[in-house]
Amino acid sequence: MSISITLSLAYALVAALLLALCIGTKLSHFVKASMIILVSAFYILTWFGYRDSLGWATQASMPESFRVLWITIEDPDKRSKEPGAIFFWLRTTDEAGIPVGDPRAYKMPWSIELAEKAQVALDKMDEGEQLNGRRSNNILTDQDKSDLPEDGYEQGDTPSGEDGFSPSFDFIEIPPPSLPKKATS
Repeated sequence: MSISITLSLAYALVAALLLALCIGTKLSHFVKASMIILVSAFYILTWFGYRDSLGWATQASMPESFRVLWITIEDPDKRSKEPGAIFFWLRTTDEAGIPVGDPRAYKMPWSIELAEKAQVALDKMDEGEQLNGRRSNNILTDQDKSDLPEDGYEQGDTPSGEDGFSPSFDFIEIPPPSLPKKATS
């Protein structure tokens, strides 16, 4: 049985127990209604929290260094007013640049700069190159610094770029592995 069916059955059981509690007790209508609203809110919150476990791309910040497995670019659609997005399928890398852990899908808001970098990376991957990546620490110029508020931070900066500011990434080609020399007899 799949995890989503099991979770749905567990929630149905909790709802049935709550209904039995509401019918069988002499609590006030306010307390009973509050319990029903609270349990219903937990259903909704759990579903949105659980979506990350079901394979939906996360909008959490990407790892500092990663191996790029694939990239999908969805351009903005003027007809449907969809803003567009760029999806990265990544694995975190260790200090030596070796992938560790399970792959993870990340969703970044579409921007022309990020789309161009992603397309260049896709072209290299189509040619058979393997790519690692890292988040770049964007060095601000004096002009950029003068545009920032006194504390140096834009209001509402988020790592995923939801506030309109997209993080920058550098993609690095992985050199082919050096093989040991063959022994001659």
